[in-house]
Amino acid sequence: MEDLARDEKHPNLSNDGRHTTEDVVSAFTRKVANRTYWGTFFIVLPLAVVQAYADHWLMAAWLSAFCVYSLMLALFSRHQGLRNYHILAFVTMLALATAYSTYLNGVNGFLWGFPVMASIVFLLKRKLAIYCALAFFILISLAVLNAMPASIAWRGILSLAAMFVFTVTLLVLLERMQRSFTKLATTDTLTGLYNRKRLKTELEQVVALFQRNKAPVSVIICDIDWFKPLNDQHGHLQGDRLLTQAAATIKASVRQTDKVFRVGGEEFLVLLADTDLQGAYSAAEKVRQKFARQLFKLKGTEVSMTLSAGVAQLTQDDHWTDWLERADKRLYLAKENGRNRVVID
Repeated sequence: MEDLARDEKHPNLSNDGRHTTEDVVSAFTRKVANRTYWGTFFIVLPLAVVQAYADHWLMAAWLSAFCVYSLMLALFSRHQGLRNYHILAFVTMLALATAYSTYLNGVNGFLWGFPVMASIVFLLKRKLAIYCALAFFILISLAVLNAMPASIAWRGILSLAAMFVFTVTLLVLLERMQRSFTKLATTDTLTGLYNRKRLKTELEQVVALFQRNKAPVSVIICDIDWFKPLNDQHGHLQGDRLLTQAAATIKASVRQTDKVFRVGGEEFLVLLADTDLQGAYSAAEKVRQKFARQLFKLKGTEVSMTLSAGVAQLTQDDHWTDWLERADKRLYLAKENGRNRVVID
C-alpha cells in the first residue's frame, strides 16, 4: 500500500497506470474528432465557393456557415472534449447539406453521403448514432429518389444501406474491444480481482461520493500470514494456486456489492460501501474466520492458512491515502500482535 500512496504523491514515479484504458480511448477519439472538424473545414470551404459560382446561393450560405462552425469546433476541441449537442449540431448540418446537395446535384451530391454516414456513426454515442444515421439514410434516400433515375437511385440507396450496416457493426465491435482492453488493464490476471490501477480510480470516486452524501464507507486491508515460507516450500506455481483460491475465498466471504482488489503479492483490499467501522469489523472477522477454516488444495496435499486484517472508516477530512494508511497501520498491528486477527481504527 505504500507504493500506491507514493505514486499518488509523486506521479512522475509511476507512468504506467496513470491513465486508464478509457482515458486513452477518449483521448484518441477526441483527436480523431478534431481531425475530422479540420478536414471538414478545408474540404467544404472550396465547395461553398463552387456553389456560389454556380449561383446556388442558399447552398453556398449553408456551406459557409458550416465551415465557420467546423472551424470553431476544431479550435475548441483541440484540448478538451465537446458536449454532445455540439457534435449533434455538426452532424445535423453535415447531413442536411449532403441531402440538399443530392437534391440539387444528383449523384455528385450523393457521393458525399458515404463519408457523412461514417462521421455520424463514429462521432456520436452508439444509441444516438444509430438513430441519427437512420434519419440521415431516410432523408437522403428521399432526395435520391427525387433527383436520380430509379435504376441508379435504388443501387445508391442499397449501397448506402450496406455502408450503414458496416459502420454500425464496426462501432459495436470496437466498443466490445474497448471493454475487453479495459477489463485486461484493470483486472489482476492471476486472481481475476481488480488490480491497483482500478483501485485508485475507485478510491477517488468513493471519496467524492462520500463528500456529497456522507454515507459511511470502510476499507479492509488483509494479508496472508506466513505466505512466503509456503511459497518457498511448494514452489511459485503452487503459490499462485494458493493465491487464486485465497482470492476466491475472500470474494465469497463479502457482499456482492463489496469490491475486492489484489494490491500486492499476498495482500488484498476490500471496499465496503454503506458500512461503518463496526460493520466493517464484522465483515473482516467473517473473512478471517472463513479463511482459517478453509483447506487450500495443492498438488497431492492440502494446507491451511490464516490472514491478518486492518480496518478503517473514511472520515470527513481524509484523503484516500490517509484512509488507506490508517488501515495499513492496523494491519501491521495485527501482524505484530500474533497474526490471524483483525485490528480496527
